[in-house]
Amino acid sequence: MHAMHVLEQQYGWKVLKQKRILLIHAGGYSQRTPTTSCLGKISTSIPKGWPTYDLFDIKLALYSLFPARMPHGGVFLCSSDTIELFDEPPTNVNWMLTEDFVAFAHPSSLSVGTQHGVYVLDPTDKQKCVCVLQKPTIEQMRQHKAIWCHGEEEFVYTDSLYYFNSNIAQRLAEIYRQESDMKCEIDCYGDFMSPLGVCPLPRPVGKENDVNQQSLRIKQKIYDTLLGCHLQVVILHKSSFNHTGTNDEYLDICCGNNETGHEIFDALKLEKHVGCKVFDEGRHDTVDFWHGILPALPHGDTLHHQPSAPDVHGCIIHSFIHPQCRSSKRSLLEYCCIGIPIEIGENTILSNITLLTYTNLHGNILQLPSNLIMQTIPLNAEQYATFAFGFRDNMKAIYKTNDKSLNYFGQTLLTLAKKLHCDVTHLFDDENDQSLWTLKIFPVTTNPNESFEKTLELIRSDDPIISKHQYVSIKEILKRRDISAIIHYRSNLINCT
Repeated sequence: MHAMHVLEQQYGWKVLKQKRILLIHAGGYSQRTPTTSCLGKISTSIPKGWPTYDLFDIKLALYSLFPARMPHGGVFLCSSDTIELFDEPPTNVNWMLTEDFVAFAHPSSLSVGTQHGVYVLDPTDKQKCVCVLQKPTIEQMRQHKAIWCHGEEEFVYTDSLYYFNSNIAQRLAEIYRQESDMKCEIDCYGDFMSPLGVCPLPRPVGKENDVNQQSLRIKQKIYDTLLGCHLQVVILHKSSFNHTGTNDEYLDICCGNNETGHEIFDALKLEKHVGCKVFDEGRHDTVDFWHGILPALPHGDTLHHQPSAPDVHGCIIHSFIHPQCRSSKRSLLEYCCIGIPIEIGENTILSNITLLTYTNLHGNILQLPSNLIMQTIPLNAEQYATFAFGFRDNMKAIYKTNDKSLNYFGQTLLTLAKKLHCDVTHLFDDENDQSLWTLKIFPVTTNPNESFEKTLELIRSDDPIISKHQYVSIKEILKRRDISAIIHYRSNLINCT
């Protein structure tokens, strides 16, 4: 709604009504995949092409059949953390995007349906939608006759992409203009789809003591505005809707693991190694990709042709690695410069890491714990912070004060406070907002290598941190991030790999 309002202000409806608009909603803070939080889910790296594609590139390619079917313009809406695969015969793409709403449906299991919108279709004409259930239980699917059978297999039709015409866009912009001080969240699936269909879901109602009266009022206004609009459903029989918004799902795709990941890896012809170079150990002191001090010439060879890093089995994207590095089949290094031998375990994602030296290296190789995600982010004023979390940590969970279930790699808050020479109360800015997302334990440094080392020692060592630092949470890191520095750093790596 805000996007429609901004476009209206910039172009006016006379021009807008002739444009084809791809609207990709951001999808929040990406707390389930923190390494995508800095640049956004839509910038998630996908191992294909050179420079490597991101999700935006993939979506533009996959959606290329739609613009020609939008003769009168309109808005094509999708989420930022999904990959939709289509394999439809020509006879099944004879539809046009002209109705008030045109929604695309995928055959899905009942369990998938419980986490998505489910279309209840007229059995005599599947293009006619009775109503759209929102994350229904299996019992609700049966009550509404939303379940179909193919032999003995039961399935439902779930939502993903949809189109709405410029008249609908204009109505939504008008609601936004009327509610200019909007401070509530509107769901472009649940709230827009509820009033659609020949027998839509009931109008939203509030409880007597509802705190957010604005939310209820706007949802009711949207319902009343869209009630009676025509919804056409296009079933994509040979298609799949694939989510990338968790660490597990993302690694499955990049590494070709499990059934879904293998399907996407093969369908998109992804590659395990994109722009991977073996590090020249003699040039540690002359390479700094953050500040543009680059190798005189790109050196080394891709792992496709050079067996000098034979123990690297995971996915590598635009990175320099030490020839003695080891990585598991289920791991990802993106935009890293690793100049010492390290061992990377299962379920590991390293992003933007610079590691040329390590002070407390015991033995010939630095062993990282499995189930680890780490990313270095440049901050304003030429500072750096590296965050680290467990691969399956619940970043959204909010804990009460003194809740002992809140821990960091098995360490209690009291243990962390002792390491950082502070009181437990100093680990959070707000005692009512205590979570891994707001935990202030990551040291701010002036060097990306030191940043990584200090954060890793927080996990690996039981000793108190000797040097004093300012400590920040990932929430604070994202507020202070220097996006231009990240892009500059990644561009330097791309140019040299």
